[in-house]
Amino acid sequence: MVDLELYRIFKVVAEEENITHASEKLNISQPAVTKHIQNLEEILNIKLFERTNKGLILTKIGKDIYDEIREPIGILENLYKKYSDSRDINLGIHTTMLNKLFSKKLSKYYELNENAKINIVNYDVEDMLSKLLKQELDIVITKKILSYQNENIEFIKIGTMQDILVVSKDSELLNKKISIEELKEKTLYMPRKTSVTSINFLKSLNLTENDFKYIKNISYNTMLEIIKNTNGIGLMTKEYIQNELENNEIIELETIFKIEPIEYGVYINKTNKFNELKELIKLIENDMLV
Repeated sequence: MVDLELYRIFKVVAEEENITHASEKLNISQPAVTKHIQNLEEILNIKLFERTNKGLILTKIGKDIYDEIREPIGILENLYKKYSDSRDINLGIHTTMLNKLFSKKLSKYYELNENAKINIVNYDVEDMLSKLLKQELDIVITKKILSYQNENIEFIKIGTMQDILVVSKDSELLNKKISIEELKEKTLYMPRKTSVTSINFLKSLNLTENDFKYIKNISYNTMLEIIKNTNGIGLMTKEYIQNELENNEIIELETIFKIEPIEYGVYINKTNKFNELKELIKLIENDMLV
């Protein structure tokens, strides 16, 4: 008997060229993906992939098999999506936003839909929107990207969030209003260059990273610890650090310039509004932050 699941997994690995990315897309563990590929190689008695420094590449015969199965496996996947009683939701969201704002909303969705399944992945926002356009993701929850426009992608606003600059409780900058020119000369900690927070902050001020003397891109958790113990300045989202602000572990820095609030919400592909997705969006919209 032909095990179609092995070929489905092979197709994803071939397209991702990376076991980690394939496991995230398939929502199964990396060892399981590796084992399935090994099983298929044993069944066919051939080698499907070569390992390189950049990831996995198909062997010549692996490429021939991929070309043969790509279309029929895709047709079967589409049939399943179209006619199955319930459909999984593939959701893209950053870990911090999930933990701080949406974990309870997703739990509530599961309570209302016992048979539902949400596959959660975390990529750079541009990668998630690219996957949304290809319908590899069904929904992306993120801050609105000011520069992003695509006629096939719809943004649904949920609320607004406020990015702020923060310093330690012992900072020499307390009780002062800092200007853009002064900020350029300070050590500024920001999320990754590809994060919406960093992209929108620079765009709103009509600046680039090259305009600053010292910029360091780090994770939120690392930034929190550094800001608490140094004279650096951190760019963070206020809604994510309410506890730390209320406990005076870090202090919001006053600025002469204004950092505009940013809309956040969901991006969806206009051609991809199945019932389970509509229910999730409705739940989120009914419990929106202002």
